[in-house]
Amino acid sequence: MDKKTIIGFILIGLIIILYPLYMEWIAGGKRIQKAPIKPETQIDTTTGIIPSTEEPKKSPPLQSESQPLDLAPQDTLQEEKTVKVETELYTAELSSRGGVLKSFILKKYQDPNGRDIQLLPSDQANFALDLIFPDGNISLEQFNFQVKQDQLVLDQSRSAGSINFTLTTQSGAQITKRYNFFNRRYDFELEFEIKGLDRLDMGRKYLLSWPCGLNPTEKNRREDLRYFSAYSLMGSELAEIKKFHQPKGAEVGILQEVGSGETKWVATRTKYFVSALIPLSRPGMGFSASGKRSFAFKGGEEIETKRIGISVEMPLERTISLKDKFKIYVGPIHYQTLKGYGVGLDRIVNLGWKIIRPFSIAILWLFVNLRKIIPNYGLVIILFTILMKGAFHPLTRKSTRATLKMQQLQPKLAQLKERYKKDPARLNQETMKLYKQAGVNPLGGCLPLLFQMPVFYGLFVVFRSTIELRGAKFVLWLKDLSQMDPYYVLPIVMAGTMFWQQKITIKDPKQAALVYFMPILFFFFFFKFPAGLTLYWTMFNILSLIETYYFKHKGLHPSAVAPQPAPTKK
Repeated sequence: MDKKTIIGFILIGLIIILYPLYMEWIAGGKRIQKAPIKPETQIDTTTGIIPSTEEPKKSPPLQSESQPLDLAPQDTLQEEKTVKVETELYTAELSSRGGVLKSFILKKYQDPNGRDIQLLPSDQANFALDLIFPDGNISLEQFNFQVKQDQLVLDQSRSAGSINFTLTTQSGAQITKRYNFFNRRYDFELEFEIKGLDRLDMGRKYLLSWPCGLNPTEKNRREDLRYFSAYSLMGSELAEIKKFHQPKGAEVGILQEVGSGETKWVATRTKYFVSALIPLSRPGMGFSASGKRSFAFKGGEEIETKRIGISVEMPLERTISLKDKFKIYVGPIHYQTLKGYGVGLDRIVNLGWKIIRPFSIAILWLFVNLRKIIPNYGLVIILFTILMKGAFHPLTRKSTRATLKMQQLQPKLAQLKERYKKDPARLNQETMKLYKQAGVNPLGGCLPLLFQMPVFYGLFVVFRSTIELRGAKFVLWLKDLSQMDPYYVLPIVMAGTMFWQQKITIKDPKQAALVYFMPILFFFFFFKFPAGLTLYWTMFNILSLIETYYFKHKGLHPSAVAPQPAPTKK
C-alpha cells in the first residue's frame, strides 16, 4: 500500500468517524414551516397535534346540544373490546375505542433479549391511527365503536380479511373505519367513511394521527435513537425532522413541525423500522410532527427516550358523504420493499450522500442476491471481497507499473531539480516532458484509490444502516455483522495483516515509521466499525498480500527493484 493510498484511507476514516457527529450537529434536515412555541402554551407532545398560533376558536362543550357528534350515552359507556389480528409477519391489536391500533408485534425480528419486537410504546395515553377533528376539538378515540369480530387470522389458506368499526350518531350519520389486512405484507389499508356528513359540523379538516411514535429496538440504544426522525414528502421535496428544542434548564426536549401543501405521505422511523401514512384516494393538505425527548435514571444509568408522532391533514368538504383511503406501512426499512410502493418511501433509507448512493444500492443488491445462493452473510462478504479485488486487479497492476516507473525516474527527476532549482517554471516544463517521454502518468498510482473510496464508504453505509445485515451471523463470536466485533479479533487481525504488508512494501527509511504507525491508527479506526466492514477490509489486506508477493515474483513491485543511488554533485 503506497503513501497516497494510506493518506486516502486516513481521510476516509476521518470522514466516517466525524460524519455522524456532523449530522447530529446539523440534525433537523430541511425545514418546512416552524411553528413558534409560546412560553405560556402547554404542548401535548403525545397527541401529534400542534397547537395553533392563532387565537383558539370557542367550541361548544361536548355535552351541549350543539356538539358535532350527538352520541347517545350508551355509545360512550360500553366496555372496550379488543380485536386481535394474526398474520405470518405480525400480531396486531385494535381497540373498539376509536378503532385505534394499540399493539404491533413483529414475528420475524427480535429485540436484544430475544423477544419479538413490539413497535408501539405501551406507556402512551394516545394510540395509533386515531382520527382527530381539530376545529371541533374532537378525537374519535373518545367514542366506542361497534365491531362484530374479536379476531382475524390470516395464513396461506386465507390471504386477506377486513375488520369494520362503526359508530352511529342520533342524527343518523354513520362513521366507519374499515381495516383491510393482507398476509405476508407489512402494509394494510384503512378506509374512513362518513355517511350523512351534512348532518354533522366537523369543521374543515381532519387528521389521521400516529401520536405515539415507535419503540427503540436495538442493543445500542443511543445509536438507535440517533436515527429517530419524522419525514414528509410534499410534492417532490422530502423533509426530515429530528431536531428537538430543549429550553435551558428544561428536562424535556420538544420537537414541533408543521407543513402546508400537497402531502403524499408522512412517516416516523427508528434505525431499522418505520411507520408511514400514505393517502390513496387524494393527497393530504399538510402534516404535523411533534414529540418529546426525555432522560431518566435506571439502575444508575441514564436512559434517553424519544417519541416522535406524526399526522397527515385531510380536507373536509360540505358534502353528503366522505370516503378516504389510506395505506399504512408498519415494518422494516427494507429498501426493495419500500421502493416497490412507488411513492418514494425508499428515500428514507440511509444509503449515503447522493454520489455514494448508487454504489450503496449496487452493493446491497449484490449482497441480497448472493445471500440467496450462500446462506451466510460472512461468506457473502468474503466472496464480495474476492470479486472486488479481482475487479481492481488491472488497476492495481497499472498503478504498480506506474509507481515502478516513477521510482526508476527518481535519479533523473533529482537531476532536473538540481539543474533548474532557480527556475520553477522550467523545472515543471522539463518534468512533464520527462513524464511524456517515459510514458508515465504521475497520477496513475491513485487509480485504485479513486475507485475504492466510494465502494468502501458504500460498504460502511450498507453495514451500518440496512436491515438486511441486522443480526447477520458469521462464526462463533460474530453474531451480528452490523455491530462491532465484541472481542476485537477482526480489528487485531486486520492491523496485523496491514503491518505485514507495510513491512514488505515500504523500503524508504523516511517512511519506516508508517510501518508501525498505520496499523495502530487503522486498528482504532476499525475497532468500533461494523464487524462486516472489518471482515471486508481484513480479507482485502490478505488478498493484497498475495497480490504483492505475486508482483514481486514477476519483478513488477517497486520493493523488488534495488533502490537507485541519488545523483552526486559534480
